[in-house]
Amino acid sequence: MTNTTFLMLLSAFSVLSGLVTEGIKKLCSDRTNLPYNLTTLICSLIVGSGGTAVYYLLNEIAFTTDNVIYMVLMGLAGALISMVGFDKVKQTITQLQGKK
Repeated sequence: MTNTTFLMLLSAFSVLSGLVTEGIKKLCSDRTNLPYNLTTLICSLIVGSGGTAVYYLLNEIAFTTDNVIYMVLMGLAGALISMVGFDKVKQTITQLQGKK
């Protein structure tokens, strides 16, 4: 995967992750109090990893160990971009640790 392809996929996946997260917020805002940063993280992992897998399938790239790691890293990178800002990332890490 070239740098240009990586950046194009990352841009597309971060926008798509943001849209999916907003959709989930709209659906669940009345019923539950979801931690939106964790929702964004989960959505980004699914969208980034799944999108990269689709890219690999369409370009007939083998699913090696390295490529699977790249899929997970693409999901994490999309989550960082979707959350936009250090304070959101710090808040997510605090929520994952279970601190208030």
